[in-house]
Amino acid sequence: MTSHRHILASISKLLLGSAVMGTLCIVSTAQSVPNPAPANPILAHADPFITLHPVDGRYLLLATTGLNITIWSGTTIPTASTESKIVFTPSEPMEQLWSPTLWHIANRWWIYFTAQPPGGQHAIYVLESDTDDPLGSYTFRGPLNLDNRPAIDPSILTLKGKYYLMYVTVDRGENAIQIVRLADPLHPSGAPSLIAEPEFPWEKGAGSTRTYPVNEGPTAVYHGHKVFIVYSASDTASPLYCLGLLTLQGGDPLDRNNWKKTPQSVFSASPANNIYGPGRGTFAIAEDRTYWLLYAAKSADAPTAANRAVRAQRFTWNPDGTPNFGTPLKDGPL
Repeated sequence: MTSHRHILASISKLLLGSAVMGTLCIVSTAQSVPNPAPANPILAHADPFITLHPVDGRYLLLATTGLNITIWSGTTIPTASTESKIVFTPSEPMEQLWSPTLWHIANRWWIYFTAQPPGGQHAIYVLESDTDDPLGSYTFRGPLNLDNRPAIDPSILTLKGKYYLMYVTVDRGENAIQIVRLADPLHPSGAPSLIAEPEFPWEKGAGSTRTYPVNEGPTAVYHGHKVFIVYSASDTASPLYCLGLLTLQGGDPLDRNNWKKTPQSVFSASPANNIYGPGRGTFAIAEDRTYWLLYAAKSADAPTAANRAVRAQRFTWNPDGTPNFGTPLKDGPL
């Protein structure tokens, strides 16, 4: 679940995975979720992540449940929440399971997620599939070593055959986006780099009673030769929570100077359509080659992170190659 939450209350191939000690987890039964007429919201959870392309004819969708890691699936983007399967339930106490993302790595699937042990700090944890079936069993591989700083919101950037973990630090009075090179799916290599932190008033909750400064939920999206990071900005609980955009200007993605931040939000609340706090964007491509944005939002102008749900809509591209997300649509049939 992407958020500072003041820490109080709460596409894609990688390098070869290396084996580490872990505890076998995962089992569960699939259950059908009736969804005869797809409509927004498509899932009553926040922090969506969807596979860019279908896997064996199905899109795979993850979101925050807080208690386990669940994978939903469906044959189209609007029906991606048709069936669900719990693939991980902690065998030992673990709180605030947030923001899972799913990646295919050398004939295995890897799930990166946020969690917090009782009395401990937030960290990025990893699951490795036992086979090449993303809906099969997984083995718990433990936390990543990220300089012992509390971290949330893991995602992956791929560039020129190299793979980078993006994540968010939450320990210095703001939520800020870091990036680090991966030697393999379980081992960061070298020092992490800060590439984005709240700078503009709209990233700090201006106009809302919730004013914690936030850059979080980074997700890579690629178009032509361009590389972007879409991120969430403003206090997570604010109805003005929104999406921002970073554009890689070329060169090393670890160098903050190579990222250009768009000075205004690129997707924000629509009071006319009763959509507030749209954040945590994730992307998929349909069979007709249209691009889709999935995001979490709420239907009330309230200063709370509760009651967010996943919504989906198509988006296009501007003449300069940047994404044009438009305005959040009204809830209803897709």
